[in-house]
Amino acid sequence: MKTRKATEILKKKIMKKQIRILAVIVFLLILSSTVYANNLSVRNVSLEDRNSDTDTAIVEFDLSWDNSWRNTTNYDAAWIVLKVQVGSTWVHGHLKDGGTNPSGTSVGSNKSLEINVPTDTHGATSRYLGAFVYRKSTGSGTVNSKDVRLKLDYATTASRGGVTIVDTTTITVKVVGIEMVYIPQESFYAGDVNTSTATLKTGSAESNPWYLDSEGTIRVTGGATGTFYYQSAGNTGEFASGTQFTIPAVFPKGYGDFYCMKYEATEALWLDFFNTLDSSSKTTRDITAASGKNSDSVVKRNTISWSSGDASGSRNDRVINYLSWMDLAALLDWAALRPMTELEMEKVARGGLVAVAGEYAWGDASVTAGVTFSGSPEDGNETFTTASANAVCNVTTFSQGDDFLGAQYVQGPVRPGIFATSSSTRATSGAGYYGVMELSGNVFERVVTIGNTTGISYYPWHGDGILSSLDSIGNARQIGWPGSAYYTGYIGVTGADGSGYKGGAWDRACTGGTLATSNRSFSALTQTTQNNYAGGRGVRSVSPPTLPTCGDNVLTPPETCDDNNTTEGDGCSSQCEIEQAAPAPGVN
Repeated sequence: MKTRKATEILKKKIMKKQIRILAVIVFLLILSSTVYANNLSVRNVSLEDRNSDTDTAIVEFDLSWDNSWRNTTNYDAAWIVLKVQVGSTWVHGHLKDGGTNPSGTSVGSNKSLEINVPTDTHGATSRYLGAFVYRKSTGSGTVNSKDVRLKLDYATTASRGGVTIVDTTTITVKVVGIEMVYIPQESFYAGDVNTSTATLKTGSAESNPWYLDSEGTIRVTGGATGTFYYQSAGNTGEFASGTQFTIPAVFPKGYGDFYCMKYEATEALWLDFFNTLDSSSKTTRDITAASGKNSDSVVKRNTISWSSGDASGSRNDRVINYLSWMDLAALLDWAALRPMTELEMEKVARGGLVAVAGEYAWGDASVTAGVTFSGSPEDGNETFTTASANAVCNVTTFSQGDDFLGAQYVQGPVRPGIFATSSSTRATSGAGYYGVMELSGNVFERVVTIGNTTGISYYPWHGDGILSSLDSIGNARQIGWPGSAYYTGYIGVTGADGSGYKGGAWDRACTGGTLATSNRSFSALTQTTQNNYAGGRGVRSVSPPTLPTCGDNVLTPPETCDDNNTTEGDGCSSQCEIEQAAPAPGVN
């Protein structure tokens, strides 16, 4: 991740008033490969063309990255969101318009690129929470483009964020970019011919995997053959084997197209998120407290330190661990993404290929743990020299790298994309079918389960960049996400019911266990703890569901109330959730 800062007085073309904006550009970049995008950078940041009539300003910058790709199957992209600081308060920055290359945006000098600003619909209101930048036609190699432009709508930014921005307001704009991979609509198999623990299969007497060829409702039955059959791992609260239940059409099954983070969240992304929070929210999300790593020193390779002010870390490119479900949900809400389901994770790993017994994310059942780093210290460019290494697992004690710094540096997660080289294959790079990295090993990924009622009740709208600000603050605030209390949903995601783990981790056996793509040992395990083996990533739907209209006096799922207004403190919150206080008489 790289950061660029520039302070300037915006040029005013019509009126004499001016606004000063400090621009900070932060991009997640890792991975050196001729197959996957890397070395993403932003230079020469400025803000131009402020228009007081439309309350907009242009964010302009030069953009480049190496080894970008687009082929007939899929492509990589950068998901870009804006964060705006007014005084000491950070709020989510809204773009002005949606669509492909909308008015006021520009791909800059490189016309082979395309900008897409997706629309999130809340009732009759359209919101533009970020932008994708990607190649618009088949190609690969280095991308360079000068004067790329995005249009910030600071009127909507102010109204949604509860702040005031006028002509003379000094604001700070932070642009966060996360590398994503487009996952196309495609049928796929979930399950690996009854090889892995609790794998999905078509009947109690069969071993064939589920075949998912639509996003329609799935009726799970207890039949012996020819059905969708649920096999339980026996976690507390999990459906028993043979339980009959329905997975709703709105639950993301992986068939439809979506974008997936190319990498597990890193320390750099976590710091960028954490350091935009207010002090109370930071306390809620602190992973260095007694409930987490319980130290500001390095523990299991996690370098995050925080006591007050801004947190810091010394290994930005390293995958972040010690994330609870609530931590990950808050991060994804802030980034205008959403949690990934366990079915989506199988799709991302396997693609549309036939299931292989006991296979890992790279498509076969062979795995080798990385042991020896290529050099010392770790600088974000390190690789493993271990022959055929493609996973981090087996509680391996590393050599080289940061081993000279002490015992807490030799076991834990590594940087994402570490196995990919200019000559690596899918198997030797440890990549999923579409180019998503580290789906087997490194850290467990927290996912939405199909294994209990709360999980299958998931309503997959995207985060809106706004965390809870009342009572238990600093939480993801999206009703319909697992862990959001039904009657006190306005305080946000405070639990983990409906979530679980997939993919295995650095501290798990390499073979015969949780690293396998279809292993569901912990897919329905509810844990609220911050563990040294847990992290995650997010996704974004291409066609998200429409959010209900809050304040229309119509109770539309997943609303828990709607009293014809969006006023806080009256028993029904501004997100049309029942507030912690008892609802007033007559509230829906």
